[in-house]
Amino acid sequence: MGNTLILVSILLLMVAALFLLRRFGKGGEVAEEHHDHGGSEGGCCGRHANCEKDLDGKNLYFDDEELDRFKGVAPEEYADSDKEEFRHVLYTMKEDEVDTWVHCLQTRGIELPEDVKEEVLMILRR
Repeated sequence: MGNTLILVSILLLMVAALFLLRRFGKGGEVAEEHHDHGGSEGGCCGRHANCEKDLDGKNLYFDDEELDRFKGVAPEEYADSDKEEFRHVLYTMKEDEVDTWVHCLQTRGIELPEDVKEEVLMILRR
């Protein structure tokens, strides 16, 4: 049972790495779910629950309200279906938005699942 779990984990990591390479490889464009909303005096526009001011002074909106239910959940407690929800948001944003998204999750008290955290680190190291 233990060896099977290890093999399945390695296989999943390999599939995720292949997906990342194909998605973010040279010349590949990524579809984005990103909306800019101007707020008064550069603050949050208030139109969405997850409007976060970017380091460049732009307001970013990540379409991830469904992740709010994971506030306070430990990284090892996520089910596979939960991890896929995080991946969906991660892989539908621009690569240069990932660090801001992670910061946004942290300020909301949401920890990434361990597998997804590894994938985020791979993206950020590029």
